[in-house]
Amino acid sequence: MEVLESAVRSKGDFAGVFEYEETDGPQSATAYFYLCEAKGDPAGPIIGIIHIRSRAWSITEADIAVKWDKDEQRVGLFVFGVLTAAFDAETGARYGGRHGEDFNAEIP
Repeated sequence: MEVLESAVRSKGDFAGVFEYEETDGPQSATAYFYLCEAKGDPAGPIIGIIHIRSRAWSITEADIAVKWDKDEQRVGLFVFGVLTAAFDAETGARYGGRHGEDFNAEIP
């Protein structure tokens, strides 16, 4: 199973892209959040990567959302409605990741 979710900034220059893939079922799943150049395709050249999770994880597309903030400076990954990771498109800063571990990142 593969889950992809993305959101392109209204300028059309950057996209936040979530990727979840199972190699041999949910026991061998990996998930990443990317900041990409959009260039007409939400999954263009990758600018930044945040590791979200590697191991058993049962999720669906309904559990994931990728959204830009109102100023379209930061793009965030929401898992089960909770902000889990974010990129600042202007500075390249990365926040969060490692979903499900004892880790609470401060995400502006």
